[in-house]
Amino acid sequence: MINLESHVHEINRLHLLARQLANDAISHARAAGLLLLEVKKRMPHGKFQHWVRDNVQVSLRQAQRYMAVAEGKMIPLGRLIEKNDTVSHLEKNNGSSEGVWIDGLWIPQPGYMYIFKDETGTYWVMPSAERPTSFHVSKHYHGDKRSSEGFYWRYTIFGIVNDPDLTSEYYMGTRWPLLNPNGVAGVLQSYGITNFREELQIGYKLNGGADRPFGEPPASNWYWNSEAPEDDLFKVFVNQGFLNANGAITYLR
Repeated sequence: MINLESHVHEINRLHLLARQLANDAISHARAAGLLLLEVKKRMPHGKFQHWVRDNVQVSLRQAQRYMAVAEGKMIPLGRLIEKNDTVSHLEKNNGSSEGVWIDGLWIPQPGYMYIFKDETGTYWVMPSAERPTSFHVSKHYHGDKRSSEGFYWRYTIFGIVNDPDLTSEYYMGTRWPLLNPNGVAGVLQSYGITNFREELQIGYKLNGGADRPFGEPPASNWYWNSEAPEDDLFKVFVNQGFLNANGAITYLR
């Protein structure tokens, strides 16, 4: 026969323990969040996320939850003690990279993806799926439609973004992956990067690569300020059906 009195006592004991543990979890989360907020205030713009990845055993997502609790926001307890949402489970397994510097030149490491961000937009460096030592480069930005003057149509694509999942209005990217990683820095500079060390947000290893630059719009959304040069090579490409009259690659879409 069940002893109801003993069950009542045990239920009450476990309830108090669970509530105490929950209070402890919230208290610890709030304390961690306050420290994270203090560190964030002292970090240069754009460096806090990188600091979290490299220095603490907390995922970025969890760090954001802790800071939210410290700011007085309500976060479900289950989200605060999620065991699978840790750095070792997520980012750290992929490894991180800031690229390498050789004679003052920034060079991406093979197989790594990099994101740069400045006041003009966001830059993506993606390893090629066919050859991880080669890279696609793209930029997404808001504001005025950028002129294609000064860029060669065979190497650069300009486009208008209409993908609701992307937060940019305009796009520019490499037409072909760069076979030599030493050339990536030059492309990024031509797109607008001025300070590689300050504007690098993240670099982490990918399992595989990308077929095309990140966020490339369909060829129907590409544009060029002037007609593509009608040299012999251009005419051959058009006649073979590889390009349309605007220089857009037709066989990719």
